[in-house]
Amino acid sequence: MTSTEYKKYHELFMQNNHGSTAVHTFLCIFFTVQCTIYISIKQRFPKCCQYVYEYLVLVLPMIIAHTVLPEYIHNLNLIASVILLFNLLFSYQNLYKKFMQQNVFHNDRLALISCLRGLTYLITGLCILAVDFKDFPRYLAKTERFGYSLMDTGVGLFVIVSGLVHKDLHKESLGKVITGNVKIIFILFVLGVGRFVSVKQLDYQEHVTEYGVHWNFFFTIAVCKIISTILLYFSDRTLLLCIVTSVVHEFTLFFGLQDWVFGVSPRDSLISANREGISSSLGYVAIYLYGVHIKSVLLNKKVTKFQTQILLVSETIIVWCLMYFVDLVRPTSRTLANLGYCLYTDTLLISMTTVLYFATVLYEHKDVYFKVPLLLSHINKNGLSYFLIANLLTGAVNLSMRTLLVPSILTFVILNIHMIVTLRLLFCLNFLGIRI
Repeated sequence: MTSTEYKKYHELFMQNNHGSTAVHTFLCIFFTVQCTIYISIKQRFPKCCQYVYEYLVLVLPMIIAHTVLPEYIHNLNLIASVILLFNLLFSYQNLYKKFMQQNVFHNDRLALISCLRGLTYLITGLCILAVDFKDFPRYLAKTERFGYSLMDTGVGLFVIVSGLVHKDLHKESLGKVITGNVKIIFILFVLGVGRFVSVKQLDYQEHVTEYGVHWNFFFTIAVCKIISTILLYFSDRTLLLCIVTSVVHEFTLFFGLQDWVFGVSPRDSLISANREGISSSLGYVAIYLYGVHIKSVLLNKKVTKFQTQILLVSETIIVWCLMYFVDLVRPTSRTLANLGYCLYTDTLLISMTTVLYFATVLYEHKDVYFKVPLLLSHINKNGLSYFLIANLLTGAVNLSMRTLLVPSILTFVILNIHMIVTLRLLFCLNFLGIRI
């Protein structure tokens, strides 16, 4: 098989995937969330040992769950839940008193936000390489048009956790807001152009129907950041903005935009060449706004922790129901970022947040707190650098070997080396104070 033949084989192998179910996809992520909670509530070891411990409890099980035992994800979640419940029973004391306190936490910070952001980067760092190996099930790879899959959650979770750490524009000066956004948008634009050029120059396998000919993930994040910032500067009613944006986007899809995106019209202009990426942008704006809404719920100090927990549980139930009924009428599509996909991403965030918030309150002791794992803490400090390193190493692996022909044992070894090297390089960058 020549390099050209293998490239075509690789691209064909990735096509026509219909994914899995929403619940199954959620469980794939939730298993890693449970591993994170276990680390966060346990007593820590000395720093050097802690890194090894966290890798063995968090990263290694994540690799195993997605490559060695993907068919047993329900069982893995059950085992993790039993272990967690056994540990949480010891913190059952003073439960009523803890939840009746004002919604204020140690150092005025919520560790769960850092956990969610770090986990998004960590899971993505693994999956972008693992998907190129046959041991990574096809139903976890990106869907072609409609459906649910683990890889489909990637860009959605990136966008929504960006909203989760969005700065309150009404507490900042206009000049500071503009300066901060211009910097991050410029970086994203440069990375987007760099990715496009490198893919073309290296003749790297690509899937035009994902974002378009020139468009990619970085451009989506940049456009989403611009539009969201403008909307939030003029209004702080985040949930209303999210609903209106979602409905407007769905109407445009229903009245012709979807047919144009999935049609066979030629890509003879810059807009038509990138119709997938451009048309989905408004949907990602809605996802970003929902992340900002959840942040406002979590940081609302005017209510008790019990009221916050009840609100999170209520929203979780509502969003799951909405997602189910919308999918019956309008199937979920990551390519379109339609209403179903927006609700799907919102469901993932609100469900994980609800569980993490409960664990956070439960472990709000006098001397012991729900702590962010060190690995995730390092990723949070330099998230974009971590993502860039993971992408570069993924490209290097794909250029150096034909990943779809690699045997299972070697796949497992390569993925572990990839994660260790990626994290190690990130630690070095953090130590040297180099950040993007």
